[in-house]
Amino acid sequence: MTKPVTLSNEAYKALLKVKGKEMSFSDAVMKLVGETVQKRDFKKFAGSMKSSGETLEKLKSQIAADRERNTEHL
Repeated sequence: MTKPVTLSNEAYKALLKVKGKEMSFSDAVMKLVGETVQKRDFKKFAGSMKSSGETLEKLKSQIAADRERNTEHL
């Protein structure tokens, strides 16, 4: 079954770029929806990292150092 959908010109042009020549508009929408769902599904990993306090502190220190190094380049 198909459903008519109204898009703004801006949305249409953006979707056209995503779909390219090889993909249908339906396929392009499904691709985008799938990517969004995958990005939001990070919650399934919550609590999966079972580490000692020492390991977590090392990880936090490394993240802080990486952030500081990255902001120096800005």
